[in-house]
Amino acid sequence: LFPTAMATLIAAMQRRPFLSMSFSALITAAGYATLIENESERREARYYKKSSNNILQPKQQRFFVDTTDGVTAIERQNTIQTPILPRKYDRNAIDEYWSSRPATVAKRLVDILTELAPLFAAYLYDFKLKSDDEKNDSKVVVQRQHARALREALTRLGPAFIKMGQQLSIRPDLVPPSVLAELQQLCDSVEPVPDEVALRVLREELGCDDLTDFFTGIHRVASASLGQVYKATIDNGDVVAIKVQRPDMLRRLSLDLFLLQKYGKMMDTICKVLTKQIPYHENFIDAFCSGSYMELDYENEAANQLRFKKELETRRCDVTIPAVYSQFTTRRVITTEWINGTKLVDAPRDQLRKLIPVGVELFLTQLLDIGAFHADPHPANLYVTTEGQLCLLDFGLCAEIDERSRNAMTAAIVNLLSGDFHSLIARDAKELGFLPEEMDVTELKPILTKILTQGLLEAGSNLHDRKRKLMDISNELNEVFFKYPFSVPPFFALVTRGLGLLEGIALSGDPDFDIFQASLPYARKRAMDIFGSNFLELRKLQRRSTSNEG
Repeated sequence: LFPTAMATLIAAMQRRPFLSMSFSALITAAGYATLIENESERREARYYKKSSNNILQPKQQRFFVDTTDGVTAIERQNTIQTPILPRKYDRNAIDEYWSSRPATVAKRLVDILTELAPLFAAYLYDFKLKSDDEKNDSKVVVQRQHARALREALTRLGPAFIKMGQQLSIRPDLVPPSVLAELQQLCDSVEPVPDEVALRVLREELGCDDLTDFFTGIHRVASASLGQVYKATIDNGDVVAIKVQRPDMLRRLSLDLFLLQKYGKMMDTICKVLTKQIPYHENFIDAFCSGSYMELDYENEAANQLRFKKELETRRCDVTIPAVYSQFTTRRVITTEWINGTKLVDAPRDQLRKLIPVGVELFLTQLLDIGAFHADPHPANLYVTTEGQLCLLDFGLCAEIDERSRNAMTAAIVNLLSGDFHSLIARDAKELGFLPEEMDVTELKPILTKILTQGLLEAGSNLHDRKRKLMDISNELNEVFFKYPFSVPPFFALVTRGLGLLEGIALSGDPDFDIFQASLPYARKRAMDIFGSNFLELRKLQRRSTSNEG
């Protein structure tokens, strides 16, 4: 039987030599990739085995973190040159780790393609290609079917894709209501891991055999992309929220961030060839990756929450930040004060309209004054307490902005909304890093003025209107992106995410909401605090002088 099979195979290869060579090359590449990956996994297993034998047991390792660079005691003391996933975000370390696991990377790309390609094909057929005679179900029914399929696919693909769905879930100006309802389940109703698995993680992290030593009445109340939340009571009678990280999140999220970085490099390479842009995609994406990676460190989240609580209380902001119970907080568990209330997006419309200005000022206070901001204000993270006060939850995804950028952004908002495009383009855009310092903007100024006026100020916050306005000025947009050395500063990755989420929630309560006009009162106040009370008068004189020159 074997000689017959070999003879048949050889004959087939002789008839189709090119196909057989391609197949052989594919098999060889797959075998080599598997060999490399297996060796990497064996080295990693030996690394952790030696570390656990020589230093600490796993449940104790969480407390040993160097406060200067986030390197664990194990990582510092073990000198084996084995790529491992770092605790603190390190692009090069993550790149090295996943580059040595090509089989897993290839499988992940196939998984993404096989999940999303059928959805895209079904969308094209149902909404673009199918004739009216073939459409048996109503449009709303078909939208719900597609939304359910999309939610299930994003859930299977994991946290990075769930976050993309969350971003869409609060854009009533972009997504139909029937789709919104389905996608909003991604905020706190993701398919949970079994309770016995999550509670085992909780026991390991707290170093106990019986959770009743610390908690009574513990039960699950929500399940999100990175972890699930439990409600319980502690010994002193306080009711707490316990967030427990899902198993294997570090590997799953870091792999998607690795692929996202490769996409950024590819985009920069294309832009270098086709445009005069300063390459920015890799650094832009890196800022998002850094923030997302640090979401996995719940001790870092606790530190962020304590910082924001102190800063906002000092400024007497009308917002509630839950207290943190540090004794029940580790790298994969965070315990905070339980807040009774409802999601802001589910609040009565009149209450939502009342609280949105508070939310805008809260975001701008963080962005322009504190220098650190909450970059993930999706519906499950903004609550209204039973007392009617805005409450901000989940400080895992936060970002820092240096003082120079804060001041430049403050001036830019005021200049944009007051129509001082000369100062905005000639000074603020350079200060923020959108344009090179030495660039002469004389030729660019009228183009950018038209884009900013029609594409932002006149379009408002509704994305349908904004898209239509941007289509009207598509020639100008293409000229800016292809002809001039335009760039986007890295920290804008999280600024735009945070503003987009907040804007979407606001639009659900007020379809006429304008994020730019809502930002002006606080931006003016902040500008006078920074630059002095004569700042606005000076800007008026500069604008008048520029108009006269024109």
